[in-house]
Amino acid sequence: MSAELDRFFAELPTHAADRDLTGVRASYAFVVDSGKAWTVRIEEQEVTVCDGADANADCTISASEETFVSLLDHTRGVMSAYMSGKLKISGDLAAAMQLNKLIS
Repeated sequence: MSAELDRFFAELPTHAADRDLTGVRASYAFVVDSGKAWTVRIEEQEVTVCDGADANADCTISASEETFVSLLDHTRGVMSAYMSGKLKISGDLAAAMQLNKLIS
């Protein structure tokens, strides 16, 4: 498993402190094809991350480890990955759109 992904999710709550997440209330399950997963919950300015995928998350985002890493290092765009089928999104697409406020 990529140390880069582990580091990203571990640092996400701190990273969120610099973002305007006003009005964002959603939960996201990030699932790597290898089986590793995280659940991210956003309640206004508070972001929490826990290991594992919550089956009740508003939105589930799945991809290979390689695809997630390429999104983090900006060598691949989210739309490109989605349109090519390398990134799969299920659940509330409006919630998925709000995720850009946190990750960009």
